[in-house]
Amino acid sequence: MLDRAAYVDALIGAPWQGDGLHCWALVRQVQRDLFGRELPAVLNAAPEDPREAMRLFASHHERGRWLEVQRPIDGAIMLASRALTGRRSCHAGVYLAIGQGGVLHVDAPHGVVLDDLMILAARRWAPIWLLPKVTHG
Repeated sequence: MLDRAAYVDALIGAPWQGDGLHCWALVRQVQRDLFGRELPAVLNAAPEDPREAMRLFASHHERGRWLEVQRPIDGAIMLASRALTGRRSCHAGVYLAIGQGGVLHVDAPHGVVLDDLMILAARRWAPIWLLPKVTHG
């Protein structure tokens, strides 16, 4: 069994890379490694224009197979936009029930971080929570 806390600790601080470790790449990695879920490569690289990411997430056929939940639960995917800019997603992370719980995500200014919901709110992220209904492997 994988030690989740050690796994997360090893990721914390890794730098964001638009063509490597961007937010969706991290979500896919964490879903695969901790939850055994293979998610589609909606984004192969972080687009220059956040509206392009919004469009890709909103229109991807797998998105319709995910269940939206009202609160974050362990393994839920966070898709978020900046508050007051609409509900389409332009950032992604995974909620983990480690300690007090938080969202593991990566962005350019911070690298990989595990932020609690209050920090996300202070940064004006407006999340929706989704549980993927995908097959294993």
